[in-house]
Amino acid sequence: MSLQEACKNGDLEQVDILIEKGDDDWGLGDVLDVACYYGHLDIANLMIEKGATDWEDGLYNACMGGHIELANLMIEKGACDWNSGLIGVCCGSGHLDIANLMIEKGADIWDLGLYYACLDRHLELINLMIDKGARNWNWGLRGACRGRHFDLANLIIEKGADVTLLYKYELNILRRMRLDKLIENHLVRVENRKNLFIVDFQSDLMNRTEKYL
Repeated sequence: MSLQEACKNGDLEQVDILIEKGDDDWGLGDVLDVACYYGHLDIANLMIEKGATDWEDGLYNACMGGHIELANLMIEKGACDWNSGLIGVCCGSGHLDIANLMIEKGADIWDLGLYYACLDRHLELINLMIDKGARNWNWGLRGACRGRHFDLANLIIEKGADVTLLYKYELNILRRMRLDKLIENHLVRVENRKNLFIVDFQSDLMNRTEKYL
């Protein structure tokens, strides 16, 4: 078993043995990060005892994994990059309690938080970012497009996002999502017809989506 596997599995004894052997490229900080992400408090404490001091990355990974006890441990040890913690929550676990903890500590990166919350479709965090002041709807739209959340993308467009400011990659995703939705709606009406019917109409449907963009 590798050190990485032992850490992911929460095997404290094996982690200790492998660390002592020293035949792995992983350092104490790497093990601490994985322990924080997977929620293994005992392994995190062991790494701290052995000299790990990578508190900021530990905080990010604890937030991303959704482990508030480990997040608090990293804060007690000296972590103070609250915005990094908030981004970790938004693009990872989506835990509202941890997001509020980061905000209480001083996080204030609302627009980027909105992007990551939309990317993973964390609806409570999306509302929280908006309540706190996020108003760059284009960031939200980019996240929704990259996460392929069609309903969320439409909602953010209604709020004022400008689709002309999307990157080409994101615009193509949005077009593809709109096309898929039109095809899906078309299928409901023609479900007993052959697939060839749908293929024949795909170019026409793509043209129809252009008027929305």
